[in-house]
Amino acid sequence: MWVVRYSLCGMPKLRPEESVSRDARLDRFTQLLLVALIIGGVVARVHELGYPNELTWDEHHFVENARNIINGRSDWNDHPPLGKLLIALGILTVGDDGAGWRLAPLLFGLALIALAYAFGASAFRSKTAGLYAGAFIAASGFALAFSKTALLDGMLATSMVAAALALWRARSWRGITLGAILIGVSMSFKFTGVVLVVPLVLVTLGRFGAHPKTFGLLVFSMGSMAAVYVAQFSLGLALCGDEFGLLDVVKKTAELFHHHIALDDWKHSATSRWYTWFIPLKTLRLHYAREGDVVRMMTTSGNPILWWGVNAAVLWSAFDVLRRLRHGDPGMVRQVFQSTPGQSYLLMLWFLPLCPWILTNRDSYIYHYLPSYAFGLILFGGLTSTLSSSKARLLVVALVSVVFAFGVRLWSKIPFETDSLLHSFFFR
Repeated sequence: MWVVRYSLCGMPKLRPEESVSRDARLDRFTQLLLVALIIGGVVARVHELGYPNELTWDEHHFVENARNIINGRSDWNDHPPLGKLLIALGILTVGDDGAGWRLAPLLFGLALIALAYAFGASAFRSKTAGLYAGAFIAASGFALAFSKTALLDGMLATSMVAAALALWRARSWRGITLGAILIGVSMSFKFTGVVLVVPLVLVTLGRFGAHPKTFGLLVFSMGSMAAVYVAQFSLGLALCGDEFGLLDVVKKTAELFHHHIALDDWKHSATSRWYTWFIPLKTLRLHYAREGDVVRMMTTSGNPILWWGVNAAVLWSAFDVLRRLRHGDPGMVRQVFQSTPGQSYLLMLWFLPLCPWILTNRDSYIYHYLPSYAFGLILFGGLTSTLSSSKARLLVVALVSVVFAFGVRLWSKIPFETDSLLHSFFFR
């Protein structure tokens, strides 16, 4: 039999079955690259976790207060205690050194890869979409850097993804309650987690309708959320030797809230407005050390293919939703979310963590974008998996892989020489 047949222009044309075979081979190669990205992301996160054995960037805020918790001294940091409690647990488990300080953020960073896989697979009803989402999180320099630093933002992003995933999968009151409990955990890292109350309400009403029992479930779930928050705060206060009753938690929370609202002078050189994060205009250098001809560093610059890919995924999803709503029919809103539920849900989740920075003048930094960015990466991964062309899917993953291989040393403190192409490209 002939292998090819000829088109009118005389060029060989693949038969349909051969085209399918070629696409299958491309997809297998793409999936191998995705698995390699996940492995590479895990290795980069674990590699020399304890380096440097000194505090970098803002680690002193959380490590020193973790030590205060261990030693029964008051916590002077302006965030709820949970992140510092977990860092303290790492210190007690591994030791008061770099690895102990960063153990909790590392575990949360690794969990985020797994959660992204589960979220992508569930939201887009495809394990392949989950593989893309997990690989994109693994290859993200932004997420990687906060998996190796004793800061709260990586743990916050992971807990928010876990809460949103629990709500997405909820089919009974138990699932809704689990989602609410995880929102309470998110709020226990930073107050930003409270924005997930919006999907809690929407998912509950969408699943069970506007009935008296549904409103009872909402009251119960929000009570569970508040109970988690109060419990962790009370534990933190008690371990620090402070008063730890309910009123004490309420008073301390109000003090922290007013303190944060008052931080609006924009004097710190690292501050940046929320709308600059999409480019991004002001990344942070979390660590930099030069030892002779060798440099070690970690920045929040991230993988530019993924950064711009998230922007494209968000813009496309917003355009798609607006296009479907153009007739202005109130019933269309429900129809849109039913036709592309995962895409619409992730778009909302990307937007919500930005709201505190859009609606207030509080000082903000690029790391405040991390929760939104995590949801954006899952969205970008899912949409990439739905591209009709296997060549296009391979091209995106190949570009992400090349940039990851080239730039991973900028995000993970892996040493590189000052006369290398990497140093020349970024520093000269």
